[in-house]
Amino acid sequence: MRFNAEGLNMADTTVPSIYGYTNYRDYLAAFYQARKTSRRGYSYRQFSQQAGFTSPNFLKLVIEGKRNLSPQSVEQFIEALSLSVPMASYFRCLVSLNQATDDEEKHELFQKLTRLTPLTRRYELEADAVEYIQHWIYPVLREMVSTGEFVDDPYWIERRLNGRTDIREITHALNFLRTRGFIAKDENGKWQVKDDVVISSDEVRSLAIRSYHRHALEQAITMLEDLPMSAREFGALIFHLPEEDLPELKQKLKDIRKDLHRWAMDKAKIHPDSVVVQLNFQMYPQSKKVAKA
Repeated sequence: MRFNAEGLNMADTTVPSIYGYTNYRDYLAAFYQARKTSRRGYSYRQFSQQAGFTSPNFLKLVIEGKRNLSPQSVEQFIEALSLSVPMASYFRCLVSLNQATDDEEKHELFQKLTRLTPLTRRYELEADAVEYIQHWIYPVLREMVSTGEFVDDPYWIERRLNGRTDIREITHALNFLRTRGFIAKDENGKWQVKDDVVISSDEVRSLAIRSYHRHALEQAITMLEDLPMSAREFGALIFHLPEEDLPELKQKLKDIRKDLHRWAMDKAKIHPDSVVVQLNFQMYPQSKKVAKA
């Protein structure tokens, strides 16, 4: 059996490449459909026989999420899938990622998955979008560009940030935003924000968003200590509510966020000289104005 530089099976081009998948069940479903289309009579039973399972529909149960894979069954699947050595490593990591329950472990596994992905396929993982969401400084710097007053100088940026950071971290973040295309200069040499950040994979989106909110909560603690009361708003409201009305409360909070976002956008159009604000229903400004010399 021959493989190319990315570990793809040269003998069977009908089988989808596993690279770029963030859910092993989705890959298994695609694999099965491709085999069933290209090989007359291919069935779940045939896969089970090739993998050494006694249950004829084990693959179907795994695809439907009714069964997980053990370390032993992972190796049996690799055999039946005819995965190359590098693709087998990706599959093992992907199974561990999908079946892990701890976010820190999931994050480490996603980083490993990125390293196991050939450079030509990494865009499919949306790893850049994940890194962007997971650190508070990336979206803050991107939003600073939108204010219309932005200088791509780490020292200029440092003087205008409230969050705890240093020149090295700012420089890294600025280079990340520039090289990954989150910000770019227009024909007049002015920095502009490019397309909105989109993560299409449910598995990756969930991991990134949970990580973002965790970091935002951690930063809120530092802002509680660093900023005077006049510059922030931390509040809490305790009340009782019928449990069946919790979905309505959640929707009301979403509506409030949308209304506040529209209000802020309208204000920014009138007054482009703005500061970046973080709102978690703890409110604190992420940036500050600096007196002009």
